[in-house]
Amino acid sequence: MMTIKEFAKLAQVSQSTVSKALNDRPDVSPETKSKIIELAKKYNFVPNAFGKGLKKQVTENIGVIFCREHQPLSGNPFYSRVLEGIEAELALKKFNLILQLIPEAEQNGLPKMVRQQQVDGLILVGIFKDQFVNNILRNDIPVVMVDPKFSVDDCCQILIDNEQGAYIATKYLIERGHRRIGFISGDLERMSFRQRLEGYKRALQDSGLEIDPALIQTGGLERGYEHVKRLLILNDRPTAIFAANDINAIHGYKAIQEFKLKIPEDISVIGFDDIDLAKYAMPSLTTIRVYKEELGSIGVRTLLDLIRGEIKTPIKTILPTKLIERDSVKKLAV
Repeated sequence: MMTIKEFAKLAQVSQSTVSKALNDRPDVSPETKSKIIELAKKYNFVPNAFGKGLKKQVTENIGVIFCREHQPLSGNPFYSRVLEGIEAELALKKFNLILQLIPEAEQNGLPKMVRQQQVDGLILVGIFKDQFVNNILRNDIPVVMVDPKFSVDDCCQILIDNEQGAYIATKYLIERGHRRIGFISGDLERMSFRQRLEGYKRALQDSGLEIDPALIQTGGLERGYEHVKRLLILNDRPTAIFAANDINAIHGYKAIQEFKLKIPEDISVIGFDDIDLAKYAMPSLTTIRVYKEELGSIGVRTLLDLIRGEIKTPIKTILPTKLIERDSVKKLAV
């Protein structure tokens, strides 16, 4: 199918002139309008795959793009809940959802929904290459990023208060008598993990505790098992571990059990995200709750405000977190 860019080149006019002519706008000369309409009939050209935009200049479609990681989106306990929030809000606002999962290795060209103008705006969720995001932003389409890998100054973003949530988690352990506190996370290339590490460090510093690099284990995607094993073989092993996401915390449970240790009697664990698995772990995992559905719904509301022109400059919305106490942390005698 011919794109509007290709058609505009064929007609020797700008893309905006094509759009105006096909939407019968008065600011296009009758001769130009007639020429474009005749060419459109000849080449069976439609500005977008759904055709609704011809008269209304909107598609009532919202594109949502996730970076496809090693597992299906349905198996991701964090992003599947973000998608639920997006779906519910779009249904409430009577917009359609076009969902696309893009593997990191294939983030080179523009998505079809952008090339063919199938959507009024885009929500990008999770980690994407810088170049992929920049390519999309150059196409003059409203975009909102949810929980991005890096911060983009000229784009609206919906963020988690990662640093403060990690600070709360670490202070909670300190207030319960823990002084040797391990930290595990995925790659620090990801903004959320960097911020959670900063919150961990700040809590230690505010409490007058030393930051021991041996207690910080990071890298990979879900390597909590390996990270915890490295902490447990230390001569002066930690009495508590803060995992920067629940999946790594739960993977770490296995390493702790292999060392014949009990949670929380021998070692305490606290996580971050409050995925559904956290409350079913044995013992149930104390964690920092992230309001995942709200990330999605606020992302939709922000994008629709952008499309309507109610947001003039990029904004950042930061969602607070909440400590959820369960059974994986022990209070030590001081």
